[in-house]
Amino acid sequence: MLDEARMKNSFTGTFIHRRGDSMSSFSIVHGARDGVLHERLKSLDGSPREILRDGESVTCIHPEGEGSRWDQVPPLTPLVPADDVNWERLQAWFEYNILTYSRIAGREAVVIEVRSKFHDRFVRRYGVDLETGLLLKTEIIGPDGRSLELAQFSQIEIDPDNLDEKLQPTISGKRTVFDRNHWMERKTFADNWRPDWLPGGFTLTGKIIGDESKKYLEAYTYSDGLSSFSLFREEINDQFVEMEGRGGGATVAVSRVIKTKDGEIWGITLVGEIPVETAKRVASSVTMIN
Repeated sequence: MLDEARMKNSFTGTFIHRRGDSMSSFSIVHGARDGVLHERLKSLDGSPREILRDGESVTCIHPEGEGSRWDQVPPLTPLVPADDVNWERLQAWFEYNILTYSRIAGREAVVIEVRSKFHDRFVRRYGVDLETGLLLKTEIIGPDGRSLELAQFSQIEIDPDNLDEKLQPTISGKRTVFDRNHWMERKTFADNWRPDWLPGGFTLTGKIIGDESKKYLEAYTYSDGLSSFSLFREEINDQFVEMEGRGGGATVAVSRVIKTKDGEIWGITLVGEIPVETAKRVASSVTMIN
């Protein structure tokens, strides 16, 4: 559905992204050729930053000498769904309902609500273009009914002219290149530690080994196709504290101290887009496999 639409359609546009109390605006150029995606995402607020995507290669550009979180986790626009979402499989855990028909960015759209059957995820609402099936709006709703995060096109042009020219970078600066195929080492499960409980539908999708520049030893990422979270394992020090709470928008962070049967003590931190109570249950279930 949504993933098919982005593979068939090219477009340019601008959209806003609100996360909690923070608001940002972006321009995007999206091209699909022979099953390969090409994108240019540019920040319109603050210092100029761009992300270029060519298939699975992602290049982040930002001004020289300026740090950027884009160097660490290259994002895809929240208006581009994850690759190969199995919507039929997700019916085991979600209910889909049409809320209304509306106009978004000047186009006729249908608003679909995706709600967990077991109340262990956030409610998601998608505004889908009726003509093309492209995603025009995404919104994440918290357990109390508040809007936690919103991304919505304010202007979009389908099949624009001079697409190749529009995909070229418009700024110069420091470049960091990632290959999303090799950014995470794929695993069927964790080596010597894992959560004993996960919300239904979540599976291990990747593993990162920490290095001397990172405080964590390992990080495992889990996803159900719509939401994801990461579990970080680190050595305990004076700075590590147990915590639970929401970060920005729909992102939560929960930390726990666990002990192995051999008496080792580790710090476990979960960061991701799941409700606090779900995050606490996952983090508290982590055990070491001796």
